[in-house]
Amino acid sequence: MDCAVPNSGMGLVWDGTQFVTLGGSDTDESDSEQPLGEAEQVVAILNAKASTPPPLPVLAKHTRATAAAVLTCLNAIPYTKRTIAQDHALAHEVRAYTIADWVDQQLEYRRTERTIRVAFCFALNPSRSNTWIAKKAKGNLQSAGVAKGMALHLRCHPFTRAEVLHGRDLLPYYCKHREARNLARAHLRQRAPHNTDTLDAAVVLIGFHSVVRHFGAHRYRVRVA
Repeated sequence: MDCAVPNSGMGLVWDGTQFVTLGGSDTDESDSEQPLGEAEQVVAILNAKASTPPPLPVLAKHTRATAAAVLTCLNAIPYTKRTIAQDHALAHEVRAYTIADWVDQQLEYRRTERTIRVAFCFALNPSRSNTWIAKKAKGNLQSAGVAKGMALHLRCHPFTRAEVLHGRDLLPYYCKHREARNLARAHLRQRAPHNTDTLDAAVVLIGFHSVVRHFGAHRYRVRVA
């Protein structure tokens, strides 16, 4: 899987009406966690069996090793000593290729946009307290255990910090797209109940034209054989 992304947290995306700049790093704020430097990230990866798994990496070349280290750290915890969040992270398949895929997976599990937003904040600031996260993400503490588990699950994927920042900023658009796609599928199914191939093709086209896309993402790059 090619996970190469720009190191910068900034990018232009189409929001349906215009290009907007999203993904500004919250590390510009003095009260947010700073990412590790390259050498520190390597040390955190190598110390995978420590009680604290490595945070999201800045560089794309560290994504796979970081994700594997987080998973190794979780699996090293005895079953009887796991927290609710750790159990949640290990109970769900790691199958998302992009942040958008991961968000879609959470929406399949009927997680709310608010809970997903809190999970993003936990993933970006793993050392912060529940109270700090709730204030930062404008959420509440009622779903903190689930959101922490979602954040750990997210960190088991090979994503950079910049990708997660983009996903956090684009979350409302992902949710809006999924709702529009489901409505389109239901409408088309009523009109063409016996032609599933046509229905699937139509839904794909609707999704492509309605979803917010970051054209710098690896899936839009031309690959040379």
